[in-house]
Amino acid sequence: MQPTAHTTDTIQFWVLNIASFLAQLTIAMINLALVYHLRSFYQLGADQIGIAASLSPATYLLFCILGSGFTVHFRPRHLVELSIAGMALSVLLFMLTSTLAVAYGALALYGAFMSLLWPQIEGWFSRGKEGAALNKVTNAFNFSWSFGVGISSFIAGLLVEVSTTTPFVVSLGLFVLVFLLIYLASALVPGIRAVSSEHEDKQTNGKVDASTPLRFYAWAGIIALYSGMSVILTIFPLYAKEVLHISESRTGLLLLVRGVSSCLSFLMLGKLEFWHFKRRYIFLVQLVFGFSCLVAMTFTSVIPYAFFFFLFGILFAFAYDQSMFHGASGSVNRSQRMIIHEVLLTVGTILGAVGGGYMYEQLSFSLLLRLIGTSVVILVCIEMLLALVLETRKTRRG
Repeated sequence: MQPTAHTTDTIQFWVLNIASFLAQLTIAMINLALVYHLRSFYQLGADQIGIAASLSPATYLLFCILGSGFTVHFRPRHLVELSIAGMALSVLLFMLTSTLAVAYGALALYGAFMSLLWPQIEGWFSRGKEGAALNKVTNAFNFSWSFGVGISSFIAGLLVEVSTTTPFVVSLGLFVLVFLLIYLASALVPGIRAVSSEHEDKQTNGKVDASTPLRFYAWAGIIALYSGMSVILTIFPLYAKEVLHISESRTGLLLLVRGVSSCLSFLMLGKLEFWHFKRRYIFLVQLVFGFSCLVAMTFTSVIPYAFFFFLFGILFAFAYDQSMFHGASGSVNRSQRMIIHEVLLTVGTILGAVGGGYMYEQLSFSLLLRLIGTSVVILVCIEMLLALVLETRKTRRG
């Protein structure tokens, strides 16, 4: 008996969300362990770690752009399977080598294979959905991967205290689980196996583009918030250990606070629609983030940082949802829109890792927060001015 379309859609919903949770849990665990491993094994400075940590995002960015016209011709499940297998091999190479140049090469390869993962999953689950249905699947996906990030920080902190290579060993096992999940679901469910390439789907179902211009403001916000995220995940663990004298496990617990608040926020946003197509909420999220960074400059202990991370988790969830929802809404090229979304958040990641590492090494963490906060406030002012100019021109033409 063949599964109905509704049953297939439900199975696909859970398969993609479980896969997203496991994949992001693994990726985030690797990212945090990477910081400690580079410091401990290769004795790199914060600025050098920032550069090394930006290698994967840089190749991710490059291959997202280069592959945007190529990947639309392949079924998403095939690209996801290739991505998982390639990332696992890259991590294995990074873990086994004792040569820094080879480690850098492995990190670059890791990012290249990752470029086949998220845009494909995001385009896959959002295909053919709009409005409330789009909001439901995007927030389920966002909850899944953010929950993975949230618990990964604490798990990675515990594993790093065993050894800096232990998290990488565990990550290989998790990658195998994700690969098997996608492979078996595709083999057992005909409807999932039959999902066509985006190029074929676009030719079969003629659709008219109805994108919203609000995506541009949301995209600016995701760059800003991801810069802050990169600093928190890459630079803060070093600052916490070397200046605040906080253990790796307690740092992981602090980062868990951010992860939990993001997860809860994604759950809430999935049930609320007041922020859809509302420009003022896009500006508000960015503005609150900027001012919170300026306030956090004065923090020197765990408790204030816990509150800051909790607030950041909420703002991050809002900014991420705003970018994904407004980017996908009305679009006929979902995977390419998700590539833009991923490219921009990667730009933010690189800015935070490289710029943040340099600023921390040369100046201090508080001055780094001041720079981020001031830059975001200026960004919002520019966006508001631009929105006012465009609104005035529209009124005159009307």
